[in-house]
Amino acid sequence: MLAPLLLCLPALVGAQWSSNRGYQLLQRVDDVLFGVDSLSLVILDRQHVAGSLVRVNVLQPNPVRGRTEFVAHCARPLRFAAVPSGTKGRPQPAQLEFSVAKILDGTWFAAEFACESTRQPARAALLAKDLFERGGPGDTEIVYCELQPDGSSQTRPGVEVRYSEEFNAVAVNRQWLSSGQVSAEEVRFGAIGIWHVDRKDLHVRKTVPSGEMVFSGICDRRPPPPALR
Repeated sequence: MLAPLLLCLPALVGAQWSSNRGYQLLQRVDDVLFGVDSLSLVILDRQHVAGSLVRVNVLQPNPVRGRTEFVAHCARPLRFAAVPSGTKGRPQPAQLEFSVAKILDGTWFAAEFACESTRQPARAALLAKDLFERGGPGDTEIVYCELQPDGSSQTRPGVEVRYSEEFNAVAVNRQWLSSGQVSAEEVRFGAIGIWHVDRKDLHVRKTVPSGEMVFSGICDRRPPPPALR
């Protein structure tokens, strides 16, 4: 996953903020971008906001891959309910089944954006950008590590690794990975080889399925100088 991530994501993010597709992109999981149709947001009552969650394939952005009408419950922890297809009129929160919003299916970011942007409508675009670039649950931590794109011998320093133990979710350079796992001791991610970030000692290693370590490097909680990003 790291090769397309490291090479393509900066250009993709830059294009997002100048686009005019009618929705705001909020996060990326593997090759799927999740966003919210900002024109769909409707305040239902003091705690509930209705909207439309959009799924976009990174490699084929048009047509939109899927759309889910939803209602977000804005009290913490954020909760999310899909509105059944064919529902007429305004959704009725009392008739919906809510569950705690999650990172990897896009529901946490959709609920966060829906709730916050309706409180601050003039800042909707900025809120979406902040969620994409720096957003995450309240327990999110960030380290910057030496990593290598899959299949490459070139080391890239200062790669951002963002993780939430509460949600058991990992993002690398703003891309959340379905392979990510978080424990009290380490952060793990990767499909071909497994990257292991030691949360205490701040070192990183990569292992292959045989268990052999093929790379070892260091991490830092301080962001790298701009020239290295």
